[in-house]
Amino acid sequence: MTLALLALPALQALTLGVAPELWVTTRGFDTPACDATAFAAAIHTQRPTETVHPWQPEAHVETPPKGAIVVTLVARDGVAVLEVTGGAAPIVRTLAEAVDCKRDVEIAALIVDGALDDLRVSQAAPKVDSLAAPVPFRSLVQAGVAFGAGVEQSPSGWVASLDIEGVARYRFYELTLDVDLGLPSSTSFAIANPETGTGSLSVTSLSAELGIGVAPRLGPGRASLDALLGVSVAFATASDSSSSKAVFQNASETAVDFFTGLRAGYVLELPRGFILGARAEERLAPRQAAFGVVGTNPSTFSVNTRAWTLQTLGLVGYRFF
Repeated sequence: MTLALLALPALQALTLGVAPELWVTTRGFDTPACDATAFAAAIHTQRPTETVHPWQPEAHVETPPKGAIVVTLVARDGVAVLEVTGGAAPIVRTLAEAVDCKRDVEIAALIVDGALDDLRVSQAAPKVDSLAAPVPFRSLVQAGVAFGAGVEQSPSGWVASLDIEGVARYRFYELTLDVDLGLPSSTSFAIANPETGTGSLSVTSLSAELGIGVAPRLGPGRASLDALLGVSVAFATASDSSSSKAVFQNASETAVDFFTGLRAGYVLELPRGFILGARAEERLAPRQAAFGVVGTNPSTFSVNTRAWTLQTLGLVGYRFF
């Protein structure tokens, strides 16, 4: 068996469109039990459907036709050499000569038989299509929508966040589009010198982001990992809470930031198309905007948007298909 496997790479020359005739001969064996007729019979025993001819080149009675495979087994220098010609290139394999030459004949026949089984495929054989039914394209595509609620970081701390998401998947690749609303976060301020006044600065954020990534099946649901690219708009308003009605103004009212990010999550696909999931994402905004409240110089109060923003959400949604 080992010899047959070793012979497979070299016997690719036997791969022909139509099965050719095999012409076999032996040389150097002293007993008729190992002559060309015996070798041909051994191959024919393994390949009863093949046309196998014993051949004696020295007799010059017959010659192999064009396209035939010539198999020669020669005993010399204490070894048996198997030669195959007639394919794309000559093939030679050496066998350790057995005490009984019939063993060499049997092994050589097994090598040729195994090589023909594994390598020669008739082009005349009918092609059989796969019996498995093709997977419908609709089964490879998913689309759905989800609503989420959670918390995210704001200039003044953690605030509530709301989200609506659309998702499309092909196999395990996914594309997402999200719109997030970060609810107002308020920071108290005091303006003094020379007048005295207090108030609150409120910042609300609205962002849209596009995500692309992978969502392979893992356990009962899908794990997802997405790269994000988005834009965030922050709105700031200042209100007076002092009794003195101090004079102040809001130095900046809106700011637009572009950001990138990374998101990881997990989604369970429930019966009737419903989905339930959770996710966390980290955003990086290279540029920060400042919102300030200015009184009589030098009295100033300000807050900045965040460079890094963490958001966590729980999601519930519906998968259309």
